[in-house]
Amino acid sequence: MKKILVVILIGFGLVGCTSIQVNNATDFNPESIRQVCIVDNPKVIIKDFNQIVERSFKRYNIDAKTYKDTDKLSLCQTTLNYTATRSWDMAPYLVAAQFNLLQNGRQVSEASFRLRGNGGLAPNKWRSTEAKINELVDQLLNKVPSK
Repeated sequence: MKKILVVILIGFGLVGCTSIQVNNATDFNPESIRQVCIVDNPKVIIKDFNQIVERSFKRYNIDAKTYKDTDKLSLCQTTLNYTATRSWDMAPYLVAAQFNLLQNGRQVSEASFRLRGNGGLAPNKWRSTEAKINELVDQLLNKVPSK
């Protein structure tokens, strides 16, 4: 009976694994990015989400600023479109996010983060939104932040 219980608990823990997928264009050069225009997604209702994304890019000395989709974005060489969802289990937490990075209107990098099974019993589901977004931006830019 104890073995069955252990197997079930391990199974629940595995359900809560994090999945990050990245798709970069072959000619994508993250070193060329100096500025990112973040296109605000009003459907994302996660507190301070745009500011978190801006700070995440600034870790790489990339100036990031949020704009409404109605703003004149043609002046932006690099833009970021995103979606993000959250769930609730004793507190709200980030469940999924997808970032699409475009240069001159062409997608050059895409990264997505998802907690399988909404995180299940995995304790890392309650990591801060900032930690999850930092990890996603790291993957998006194919970089590791300097300490």
